[in-house]
Amino acid sequence: MVAAVPERETIASEVQTALRHMAVYGVGGILIKAVGFLMLPFYTRYLTPADYGVLEILDLSMSVFGLLLNMGLIPAFLRSYATARTEEQKRTIVSTGCTFGVAAGVFTFLAGVGLVRPISLLLFGPQIPATYVLLSFSTLVLTFMANLPRAYLRALEASGAYTAVDTAYVLLLLVLNIFFIVVLRTGLAGMLWSSVIAGSLQFLLVGFWALRKAGVRFHWPYLKGMLDFGLPLIFSNLALFVLNFSDRFFLQHLRSLDVVGIYAIGYKFGYMMNYLIVQPFFVMWQSRMYAIHSRPDHPQIFRQFFSMYGLGLIYAGLAMSLFSPEVIGIMVKPQFAASQDVVPVVVLAYVFYGLGFFAQSGVLLSSKTSRLGLIGAAAALLNLGLNYFLIYYFGMMGAAWATALSFAFMTAATYFVAKRLLPLRLGFGRVYAGMFVAIGMYVLCRWGIPPGPSAVAVKVLTLALFPAVVWKFRILAPGAADIVSYATDAVFAGMWRACTGIARGAVNQ
Repeated sequence: MVAAVPERETIASEVQTALRHMAVYGVGGILIKAVGFLMLPFYTRYLTPADYGVLEILDLSMSVFGLLLNMGLIPAFLRSYATARTEEQKRTIVSTGCTFGVAAGVFTFLAGVGLVRPISLLLFGPQIPATYVLLSFSTLVLTFMANLPRAYLRALEASGAYTAVDTAYVLLLLVLNIFFIVVLRTGLAGMLWSSVIAGSLQFLLVGFWALRKAGVRFHWPYLKGMLDFGLPLIFSNLALFVLNFSDRFFLQHLRSLDVVGIYAIGYKFGYMMNYLIVQPFFVMWQSRMYAIHSRPDHPQIFRQFFSMYGLGLIYAGLAMSLFSPEVIGIMVKPQFAASQDVVPVVVLAYVFYGLGFFAQSGVLLSSKTSRLGLIGAAAALLNLGLNYFLIYYFGMMGAAWATALSFAFMTAATYFVAKRLLPLRLGFGRVYAGMFVAIGMYVLCRWGIPPGPSAVAVKVLTLALFPAVVWKFRILAPGAADIVSYATDAVFAGMWRACTGIARGAVNQ
């Protein structure tokens, strides 16, 4: 029993560290998205629907090319940095990665300039200037060259500085957009020039800082190790692109653009699970897991982290699914009301994705990233087949279920592969028990309660009941339950000390 207290304190400290970094990354992302959302009325006033169409195609095209260009270097860099034994090795890894990023970016730009006009003709025809593609391509290359210096901030666990750099970039981008669009009246070209200028300044800032801190040096074995680790992840990243976006093309050809629009609204709400929870955890955990794995008690920490993260993810998904009709009813026009039906299924898809991301830990720690590439390729093929058949028969609900089933397959396959490579005994059974409880609660609220003011009260009660059920039936891992209990006791003890301190101060006065 005595030994259990230091263990709880150790794991609680790890949890506190993780939550602190997650909060910083998450709040920074929310602020960036909020600023962009508030600028929508401005953009829709000065840009035409055709401008938005061109911008969407450019973003989609550069996203696909960016998946190939990035070569999985960020997770490879974070892994190499975390496993380096000395500060000198870490500086050499940083310098090698950043130097390669700059060289690869310059080479890619020079090689791609000659293809700009043919690609522009292929994407848009002769009516759209090829300059748009050139500017968008330039921004992509600048972002790629800045990625590893930014990842250096993550490796140092400087979440505040990382978020500050991203926030400053977005604010500068918005100021430049206003200047180019309102003052110079350059329209879409102004937005693209703004991205180039902001991207250039970000690259110069973080690139100069990283090379100044690490020095300029190059070590081929380190680079080879990063490429061997990262290149197989290209297939995994391409698979995520297919799982996230291919359903729109099927809906367009098998249904209509109206269905695509309604589905896209519901998908955006469900996608908030990924943006608000999974991605902040992803950014934190991608570097933190190596530090935890170096500890002798890492199996316990991994299991308890997974239990708390998985059940927290499910709890957030339950909340989003329960209240999606009310939120969508307030935020969108009646013609988009049908989008609320896809939200719970898309939320389920990203719960699976979040769990699968944690399961990847065993594969990444064992450096067998080729397995993730194979799993991604299989999931992408499955998703394409499911999209065709389910959308053909069930429309946008088929699209949502194709996404959920594909992510479920990816999670299951990743778990079984990771279990063979590095057995961590994460306790998936407990988390899936929590998922079934949440699904049961949602079904009862969705089809067992008539709509109206009382439905909202029942949903609030259901949301409050879920943690009690998880605790009462010991779905939460025993170690994780001890940590929650320990943290609760610490909170109440702190409140008691604060209250007694105030009381003493009042008596003394």
